[in-house]
Amino acid sequence: MSLAHLHSRAVGYGSVACQAQLARLAVLGVSHVALTPFAYVRGTDSTEFRYGDGLDSTLTDADLLETCRQARALGLQICVKPHVWSNAFWRGGGSRQEMTAPAGDWDAWFAAYTGFAKHMAELAERGGAALFVVGLEYLQATLAGGGRWASVAEACRTVYGGALSYAANWWREAEAFEDWPAFDCVGVNAYHELDVGADPTVDELVAAWARPLDGLVALGERVGKPVVLTEVGLRAVAGAAAQPWNQGLAGPDDHDLQARFYEAVLRAVAARPQIRGLYWWKWFTDWERRERDAYVPGEAAQAVVRAWWAAGR
Repeated sequence: MSLAHLHSRAVGYGSVACQAQLARLAVLGVSHVALTPFAYVRGTDSTEFRYGDGLDSTLTDADLLETCRQARALGLQICVKPHVWSNAFWRGGGSRQEMTAPAGDWDAWFAAYTGFAKHMAELAERGGAALFVVGLEYLQATLAGGGRWASVAEACRTVYGGALSYAANWWREAEAFEDWPAFDCVGVNAYHELDVGADPTVDELVAAWARPLDGLVALGERVGKPVVLTEVGLRAVAGAAAQPWNQGLAGPDDHDLQARFYEAVLRAVAARPQIRGLYWWKWFTDWERRERDAYVPGEAAQAVVRAWWAAGR
């Protein structure tokens, strides 16, 4: 499960509330939890990655390490998957995929980014993380040319001894990413559009997942690496299965569709041992005060997770 930080000292990473949610995830049968600390940039063409103590009083390095300690005490394996955020992402409708190097100076962009990734890799090592994801969905940086993400991985390995991955966007980046041999597994944020109607059955969803998952298996075999779905999830909104990526999709709540989607994903992944696991997107560090986010699994989807994972399936 991906565990998202709420930006309040009372309920964010390292808090008693966060510890309670980790315990709740353990009861569901979750074995691996992804933590998502941040760097901040002023715009999509910035090379100034701001991070570390003194920047965000609600999320210090010590808070991240305390959350790692809380997770380990519950027997949970940890993935550290740092994100980058900018107000430009919501004010201008941009995203990490549009981030670019000013004046095309990708060497400067990667040099700055490597500093952030290495800092987080050091924390992942101190926190006992089993997996560190060096970056996610930086499509333009990936298209700038191979070798650069391999250099980021090399820098992170000087301070971190666990497994490394990159979380590529599903729709184009995973295939374009040239540096998979430098990583321990192929990571993909799997929000594939599914060829289904508005109210698909579980069997229809399983069948719809065959093509994208078989493509990921083929990619993994081509580069000689196992595959991990670094994110997968569905908003509990009617019709969302056709566009799982669409955070703005409007419609009535449909928690039964979300539960069917969860069941179908687990069936489809279980049939493909080359895919070693998945992280659901997402959960929050506090249940009562969480942001309203339709990706959070409702009671029906939680029951599916519990049936598969708590029962040892």
